[in-house]
Amino acid sequence: MSLLCDFPLVGAGGEPISFARTIHSHGCARLPPATVEVSPLRYLRSLRIGNRVVKLAFEERDGRLIAHSASRLARVDAECARALVARMFRFHDDLKPFYVKIAGDEILGWATAGAGRILASPTAFEDVIKTICTTNCAWSATVRMTTALVELGGGAFPEPGLLARTSESWYRNVARMGYRGPYVRSIANDVISGKLDLESLTGPARPSDGEAEDMLLALPGIGPYGAAHVMQLLGRHRHRLEQTASGRACSSSTPGRAQRISASPEGSGPPIRRSGAPSRGTESMQGSRSGSSSRGTGSQSHRGQAIAFAIDS
Repeated sequence: MSLLCDFPLVGAGGEPISFARTIHSHGCARLPPATVEVSPLRYLRSLRIGNRVVKLAFEERDGRLIAHSASRLARVDAECARALVARMFRFHDDLKPFYVKIAGDEILGWATAGAGRILASPTAFEDVIKTICTTNCAWSATVRMTTALVELGGGAFPEPGLLARTSESWYRNVARMGYRGPYVRSIANDVISGKLDLESLTGPARPSDGEAEDMLLALPGIGPYGAAHVMQLLGRHRHRLEQTASGRACSSSTPGRAQRISASPEGSGPPIRRSGAPSRGTESMQGSRSGSSSRGTGSQSHRGQAIAFAIDS
């Protein structure tokens, strides 16, 4: 194993980052090509760097994020991998203003120890496609679809070019993605043609929250739930949290109504909480180019999210 990075677990505002709570922040973090080893806690994840599939192992050591690669990388590839790791753990997000607001709160004060980050995929494209795989289905179907995608990608999540070239019969018969297959293929085609730049959502000149939401809602297969989920993975928490996928108002301004959903991942301390979000999302079977939605069988991708929050200006 070769040391890839050794980053202090500190956000952009100097606030702490909990490795355990970030790893356990939501169900999608465990989808292929990732796994979680519980004791000792390690996060295993494969990335495609150039033409190679690179296997990484993450752990916390003395307040630092240590990542090892199964193979030694060239300097350029190592720099690319470090940038992807920084995006996954959202090192550039500043949660300090949020922590200042809740520091004295008897219900949410515990989160200042490093909770609140939602582990992202290495790319916005992967986050969008995986989110589509959570809509209107059981979690087992989400696992089946993402497993097939990773097998197609040779052990890593497939790049847009590969998904665009893959036949509709593969989506239908191998991954068994149903109505989602054409949507995924369409998004991949738009990315490689240059019509769609999902990575601009995290770039230095990134669009506003409203513009980002509009871009997501214009995608086939992405409705209000999907847009809200991807927005959180992008680190954009304040724009859509006042409305859940089922249209019910969240209680972000009244934390006393937050819903208890699971025990602490560290095995102690207060339970993880989610403000009013349902355990099953709802999304239109037709996708949402127009932003419309209807109740489906739902998704479990929200399950286990560490915390949903909004920061008022």
